[in-house]
Amino acid sequence: MSRLVRAELIRLVRRRTFVVMAAGSLLLSVVATVAVFSSAQTTGTVTRQGGTTLAILEGHGGGTEAFAVGASFTGFLVFVTFIALIATEFSGGTFRALLLRDPRRARVLVGKLIGILIVAAATVALAEVLTFLVSLALAPAYDISTSGWFSIESVGAALSNYATVLAGVVGWAIYGTMLAVIFRSAPVALAVGFAWAGPFENIVSRSWGAGYRLFPGQVLDSLIEGGTAELGLARAAVTAVLYAAIAGAVALILVSRRDVTA
Repeated sequence: MSRLVRAELIRLVRRRTFVVMAAGSLLLSVVATVAVFSSAQTTGTVTRQGGTTLAILEGHGGGTEAFAVGASFTGFLVFVTFIALIATEFSGGTFRALLLRDPRRARVLVGKLIGILIVAAATVALAEVLTFLVSLALAPAYDISTSGWFSIESVGAALSNYATVLAGVVGWAIYGTMLAVIFRSAPVALAVGFAWAGPFENIVSRSWGAGYRLFPGQVLDSLIEGGTAELGLARAAVTAVLYAAIAGAVALILVSRRDVTA
């Protein structure tokens, strides 16, 4: 397994990857901070539509609040990225070539997934650090006090935000991998993924409130944000684990039993 993970890291960890990671993280930091700070409400309940409040931004976790809220919008990007990466491995014949060295299909798939997730974890950490720095720089312009951002509690809040965001990223990655294994074609898998996680879930949830608690993508968004009014953190975590286990099992069963012809 370690050799498979290391091989995936060698393929991904290049100068171009670092440049894309840094640029994407910085862009997310700036956009998320400006959007969250400018839309913060004086009072109210944190919902997926309501964003956050000034009290939360001035609290111990305010320095990374923009990261937590903004990261929920990147889950879909992670989803389509994993679809493209894994599906291309099948359609391009790379996965079949790897099986000539290691015929254990499930092991190969898990090794590739772990390797990509290690890079994703580093990207998430970089995005959180940059978002904190951007938030610190922009806070005075929005009359937001940062006195509560430098404490032991703020470190705990930052670690908690990182954990929930990374958990959401892992969930989206598993969903994307499942679709890639099912369809083995990046265009087809992307089309299905876009249709379901994009318009379908969001449109239906706006008119059917239970969708925020039941649809896989909405559950992961609530998990990434650390819980919302529609779905608390504990229930979001349990539901996300259940969905991810099912999706992972489907992917492993299919990759183990279906012929790899490409």
